[in-house]
Amino acid sequence: MKTIKLLALLFVSVIILEGCNEKPAHPTEGGSIPPPKIIIDVQEAEDMYHRYGKDIVPILEKNNPNLKATRSLSIDYNTLKDYLAFIEQEAEEANKTEITGLRIYFAKYDDSQNDGRATVFLNPIMEAGARGDLIDDVSFAIKTENGKSTAVPVGKLIKKPTTGSNRADLTMPIQNGVQSLAANDFPWSPPPNSDPDDYQ
Repeated sequence: MKTIKLLALLFVSVIILEGCNEKPAHPTEGGSIPPPKIIIDVQEAEDMYHRYGKDIVPILEKNNPNLKATRSLSIDYNTLKDYLAFIEQEAEEANKTEITGLRIYFAKYDDSQNDGRATVFLNPIMEAGARGDLIDDVSFAIKTENGKSTAVPVGKLIKKPTTGSNRADLTMPIQNGVQSLAANDFPWSPPPNSDPDDYQ
């Protein structure tokens, strides 16, 4: 069931991830920015959202009548801009690490928080291995030792969850000289969306 939930959310994140891979748009001679290639038609977006509600949501809710599938998450625009500025600042101070993208992870709150709903968290990624290697990019955090900051793959900083707990070793934003760059705490919209002015 957990796998199905994650696969269901994958569809939404692909669009966002593609946006992170786009090169920044440059204004035209008239000063306006042309629409990026990832922009889709409003009706296409509605069809995709409706298809998710028709094909995926019933699967997620089938075995638990009390479960309501998360249909959307909102990120405050200024908070997102602040987050992007923060991770750029931290990467710059860590040997001018180049952020190659923003990865979106599917996650779930503990049952005692937000009704145990599905959520996402964000983390910047950097190129792994030597430049030009075919190794996939990895999420990173910033580790500071003796006044020197370095971008470190998160896999080198966390403990894998055990069967008794799913808490990672890094439970505070800064711990043992490590600055986490993972972001969450986005408001979610309970289904179904009842606003007639929004996607149905």
